[in-house]
Amino acid sequence: MKREDVFALFSRPDRKRRCTLSVYLNVDQSQHDNLNRGFERQLKEMASSLRRSLKEGPETEGLASALHRVADFVSAYTPEGRGLAVFVDEADGFFARRELAFPVTNQIRWDRELLLQPLANALDQFEDYGIVLIDRTKLRLFHVQQDKIEEVLYTEARGGRTRHVKSTGPDHAESSNHNQRRADNQIRANLREVLAQVNEFVKTRQLNRLVLAGTPEILSEFHKLLPARLALTVIGETLLSMDASPAQALSVARPLAKAYERSTEVEKVNDVLTAAAKKGKAVVGLDHVLEAVNSDRVWELIYSNEFVAPGFECAECAALFMSSTSSCAYCGSGVQPVSNVVERVVEHALRKQAKVEVVTGEASATLATGGGIGAFLKTRTKAVVAV
Repeated sequence: MKREDVFALFSRPDRKRRCTLSVYLNVDQSQHDNLNRGFERQLKEMASSLRRSLKEGPETEGLASALHRVADFVSAYTPEGRGLAVFVDEADGFFARRELAFPVTNQIRWDRELLLQPLANALDQFEDYGIVLIDRTKLRLFHVQQDKIEEVLYTEARGGRTRHVKSTGPDHAESSNHNQRRADNQIRANLREVLAQVNEFVKTRQLNRLVLAGTPEILSEFHKLLPARLALTVIGETLLSMDASPAQALSVARPLAKAYERSTEVEKVNDVLTAAAKKGKAVVGLDHVLEAVNSDRVWELIYSNEFVAPGFECAECAALFMSSTSSCAYCGSGVQPVSNVVERVVEHALRKQAKVEVVTGEASATLATGGGIGAFLKTRTKAVVAV
């Protein structure tokens, strides 16, 4: 699953009636329930439950068609990842599937728009990062996406090999020092080559996070060459052999990436709570966040992965509300209930190109003191006034 694929799904329109089907299936073959195509049985159970929940009418005909398309696909599907997402829009015949490298919770939804919050959560929790493995002459680059690793480059510096020379006595000290300086200069020249390739790697893969790997001596020298912009992308360092397998590289880098994610979550939650308390460009609490989303004022949305709340949505302009109202405060149309308005908040924010951060653990507990959700606001926005 690539980031651009997910955002292409977010660009799809909302419909005036329920005609979109979203299905998430856990297909992880390491789990006993999924063996012997157990995930097909789970899909049938979810589909039957969904059918029973709907009254007979025009919508049920579209649902039957969408479920049939999904069932046909899954019946011939061979699992390659740990999760599967399938989307259907009966309004225009749209069909899409995304294989996921991470497990998902089985769920199904028939609605006016695709259920995309689980994908948004994954983009945040499994943000791409690069692994830079270097020694005196060689460079290996790895790209990690949704916890899957790909080796992008394995190359050797054009300057050739280097070696340190030990002094054998006072008569050879001057020669040895000269050779040592030459070797050190060659190492720095090699690392400058490495730096150029790392810079191109970060640019072409659009990475904001790097894990550096190698020996402490080489990494120390490499740090001296890093420009400030690249230095800010380094989230950790680790000792790793140059002949390590991609799986070994991932196993040592994964804890660093997870630790960095957790620490940034705590920092961000503290920042939004502080800014909101000082009446700065931030709000916390579902009521304030809904107002900001409706007015297109959200720059970055921050919410707990455990936060769920019912709410209401305008059938015409998609404005969101905490409680029922006789008509939409923005366009005057009718509103309808939604089981989890937080899903809608996330999806609406992403459609309006806001950043989204889902937090867990310590950060989630801290954010709960502010209502489980908050947002940094745009500095300049057009005023949107409820009628």
